[in-house]
Amino acid sequence: MRIKQILLSSISIIITLCAQNCFAQEKDHIILMDSIAKTNSNEKIQRIAILVYQGVVLQDFAGPIEVFSKAKKLTNGKYKIFTVALDSSEIIETENSTVKLKPDYNFTNMPSADYLIIPGASMPIINNLIKNEKFTDFIKDWSLKKNKKTVSICTGSYLLAETSLLDSKKATTHYFVADDFSKQYPKIKLIKNVRFVDEGKFITSSGVTSGIDTALHIVGQNSGEKIKQMIARALQYEFHRISNWPVAPNDMKYKRKSTNR
Repeated sequence: MRIKQILLSSISIIITLCAQNCFAQEKDHIILMDSIAKTNSNEKIQRIAILVYQGVVLQDFAGPIEVFSKAKKLTNGKYKIFTVALDSSEIIETENSTVKLKPDYNFTNMPSADYLIIPGASMPIINNLIKNEKFTDFIKDWSLKKNKKTVSICTGSYLLAETSLLDSKKATTHYFVADDFSKQYPKIKLIKNVRFVDEGKFITSSGVTSGIDTALHIVGQNSGEKIKQMIARALQYEFHRISNWPVAPNDMKYKRKSTNR
């Protein structure tokens, strides 16, 4: 009986010490977060507009949104994220109807933003969108404004390239469509084996998850390397700018039908 009481007492002490230690760690974490927020108190608010449309690839915009969401918390609200679509009353379904969402704004009532993120989609959808002048005109008109940056993710590069604003500039895209991209837009210098290309006003990303690298890059530019690295660790993600592209078996790649253009 005596031994049992000693064991129970020891367990109780251990639990108390663990609880105190967890509380101390949580308190230290809160102090650290407050310190980081104060350090960035004079930082300019970055407004991020995410362009969405029917069939858009979920990861192309979900990855960057998660990065900016964590940056928002770490900087005490210095990042504002919203979605914009051609028709904000229309429910947008992502690729394969996986997720449904209602856009925050449309092209006419969209508030001011610092960045426009253009996610990609399957090539049949992209080929249809580049024929939609309302869509490409919106991207071009917005991109021509001063102090604005336009960011493409994956095949979203086609939508940006169609505006001719990438002519004579470096850019990248998903490796599977890279050769086709070069043929369609010969005035653009395609860069391979990279996660993204930053040309100042325009940032283009390669395939899908490279949007995370691009978003981390943007956070690093605006909020510093420390916060960028904190977010990368929180995501358990290793940031890359240079990365060898996959090699598709049997030279598989996107081959355009001549009737598409």
